[in-house]
Amino acid sequence: MTGPNGKDAGFTLLEILVVLLIIGIMMGMALLSVTPRDREKEAREELTRFKTLLDLAAREAALDGREWGVRFASHGYAFLMLDDKNHWIPPPGGERQLHPRHISDTLSVALRLEDASHPEDLNIPPKSDVPPQVLISSDGEMTSFELDLGVPAARDEGVKYRLQVSMTGRGRVEKVVEKKQ
Repeated sequence: MTGPNGKDAGFTLLEILVVLLIIGIMMGMALLSVTPRDREKEAREELTRFKTLLDLAAREAALDGREWGVRFASHGYAFLMLDDKNHWIPPPGGERQLHPRHISDTLSVALRLEDASHPEDLNIPPKSDVPPQVLISSDGEMTSFELDLGVPAARDEGVKYRLQVSMTGRGRVEKVVEKKQ
C-alpha cells in the first residue's frame, strides 16, 4: 500500500522494537514496585502457617504421649516424632499436614533458640540424622525460639516477620523493619 507522499505506509522494524522496549521497561518497573509487598505478605503467611502447624504438632504430642520436634533447614522445615527406639522419624502418612515444607528461596530464614545471641546454622543436609532444633514435649512445653522470615533489603530498609514462641508454646508474629546503615 502506498501512502499520500508516494512512500510505503506502515511501521519499520526499528519502530516496533522501540515500542516493545518501552513496554518491557514499563512492565519491569511495575513488577519491581509490586514484588516486595508480595514477598512481605508471603513471609507473614508462611509464619502464620508454621504457627498453626506447630500448634497441631503440640496437640499430637500431647495426644500420643510422644515427643515431637521441628528440624529447620536453610529453606524449609520438617516435623519429626521420637519413635520407641529414640530415633527421630517423620510422622506417619496419616499426618499429611505435618509433611516437610519448603520456604521460598526469595525469603531469608533465621532461627534463634532460647535467648541465643546468634542465629542457628541452618545449612543441614536434608537426609541428616541431626536431631530437631525445637523440641515439643508431650507435657505441653517446647523449646522457646524466634523464627525470622525476611525480605531482602531493596533500598533503605529490609522487612522481616518474626515469630516468637515461648516455652508454653504461645507465639506471636510481628513485623520488624530494619534500616540500612
